[in-house]
Amino acid sequence: MGAGEADRDEGARAVAGRQLWLLGGRLVAATLLLGGNLLVGPMQGSVTQDALRALIACTFGISLAVAVTLPRTSRPERLAWLQIAWDLALVSGLVYLFGGATSQFSFLYGVVILAAALVVGPRETQVTTAAAIVLYAAVGLSVANGWVGPPAGAPEYEVSQQELTLSLLRNVVGLVLVGLLAGALAERLRRAGGQLREVAQSAAGHARFNEDIMRSLASGLLTMNVEGEIRRINLAGAALLGADEPDALRGRDARAHLPIPATPADGERGDGDATRLDGTRFPVGFSCSPLRDADDQVLGTLVLFQDLTELNQLRDKAERAERLAALGRLSAGLAHEIRNPLGSIAGSVELVMDAPELDPEDRRLLELVLGETDRLNDLVTTMLDVGRPREPELTSVDLGALATEVAGLARGPAKVVLEVPDDPVRVHADPGQLRQVLWNLVKNALQLSPQGATVRLVVGWDDASRPCVSVHDQGPGIPEEDQAHLFDMFFSKRHHGVGLGLALVRQIVDAHRGEITVESTPGEGAAFHVHLPPPPGASASEPAAP
Repeated sequence: MGAGEADRDEGARAVAGRQLWLLGGRLVAATLLLGGNLLVGPMQGSVTQDALRALIACTFGISLAVAVTLPRTSRPERLAWLQIAWDLALVSGLVYLFGGATSQFSFLYGVVILAAALVVGPRETQVTTAAAIVLYAAVGLSVANGWVGPPAGAPEYEVSQQELTLSLLRNVVGLVLVGLLAGALAERLRRAGGQLREVAQSAAGHARFNEDIMRSLASGLLTMNVEGEIRRINLAGAALLGADEPDALRGRDARAHLPIPATPADGERGDGDATRLDGTRFPVGFSCSPLRDADDQVLGTLVLFQDLTELNQLRDKAERAERLAALGRLSAGLAHEIRNPLGSIAGSVELVMDAPELDPEDRRLLELVLGETDRLNDLVTTMLDVGRPREPELTSVDLGALATEVAGLARGPAKVVLEVPDDPVRVHADPGQLRQVLWNLVKNALQLSPQGATVRLVVGWDDASRPCVSVHDQGPGIPEEDQAHLFDMFFSKRHHGVGLGLALVRQIVDAHRGEITVESTPGEGAAFHVHLPPPPGASASEPAAP
């Protein structure tokens, strides 16, 4: 619907409303004037009384018809003209029945003009004024000059020429003045109605604009009163707090869901943990501003808040990248300084071990030195891999074949049980880096599992139809407070660990745009799940993991 159509509809409703009020006033006036004159007025013959009854009946009949038709019509101004025409005819009939030009009912022409000013426009008011003057003059002159005889049974109207002239002059001048005043009234009414519609449309436009802003905000926005109760909240804010509709949060204590201070300062900012309706928590940042009315009175607080989960993840990645850069600089310097002495030590020990006169105990000690030398060399290699990550060289890899290879090389106090589906599980990955991921996870599981335990290496698909490989151990499990730091560099609870193996695993999985998750119950072991994206063009409907 366009603006012009909306204005016309609004104007039509206004006309219809004024018509209903005038309709009620018309019925009351007809009942009091005509009915009272019929009951207590001077008797002027049965014909006059019958005419009054007919006028009363017609007035009520037309009013009833208009009242029934008005709610169903889109053009109430036509019914308004019908009422004005009948009112002019009714007043002319009363003037004719009761004295002609000198009738006491001639003032009712002015009432009809005022009614026209209320329900139609200023031009229509002038037309009604002209019609009233013509009808009054016609009826008065016709009766006075005998062109139309008096009603049957009524006495002859005897009016002198002077009295007739004065009556016509007084009433005509009065009707002209009433018409001018009514026209001015109608013009002011029209302008006021237009201004009111403009104000209403402007207010509605501002309200729609505000609603559009609140609906379009990606952050949460709420207002609360001085008691801290939520009065309004946008859709994004309701979704962040776990509500399907904003009304579900209206009236609730805002501080039960957001870390807002009891008396927030103007422009106060902060962060903390927010609580959803289901009790889950998430990091949130917020800013508060006082909510004021037009008189600068504080009505409550305006709160803008947003979920910081993604921002915190980006911050963690940035911190991890910074640590990796520092480690890269450190490892590059240490690698040369450590590997050269290690090579010399290993070469010297091997030469000593070739001596035939070496007794078994010394040989065992030298083998221990060689083992520790190899371990230090592995540590230096791992530091270089973590500190200087390289981009994976992606190719199509059979995850099951890779897991079978790693399981065949694994040795330890526990045994490795491989579970691979019949259908090949293919991924788009760097086979060398992926082999390193599986080897680190399996090696950790073997070291943590007791003698005779089972380490399960499971290949398949996860619930999202992504290729997945899982390593399950039967070790002591991981405490909940340690799970958040498992993949941090240099975090290790083992005596011989330095905390770089899982950091390297996380780094490689992130480089492959994958995800690694951990499930653990203290005393019942742990499970590491590596989720990888499927190769390009692969079907999303792969069989589920066994």
